Amino acid sequence: MNNSKSLTLLAIAISLEPSAAFAYVDPGSGSVIVTTILGFFAAIAYTFRKYFYKLKRAIFGGKDVEEQSRSLDD
Repeated sequence: MNNSKSLTLLAIAISLEPSAAFAYVDPGSGSVIVTTILGFFAAIAYTFRKYFYKLKRAIFGGKDVEEQSRSLDD
């Protein structure tokens, strides 16, 4: 094998070698991760709902803002 292939194989072997990570994960990290994931899904759901109603209003028509405020006042 030539020199570049052996260096590539050596780099792959070193990167695949497991190493110990001496790290501490405090108890609050789990709740931060869960809150982040839930917030991400809530943002996706809100965005989907927003564009769904815009599309629905464009296809089927809808009340204008003035008509909605008049119907709420009645």
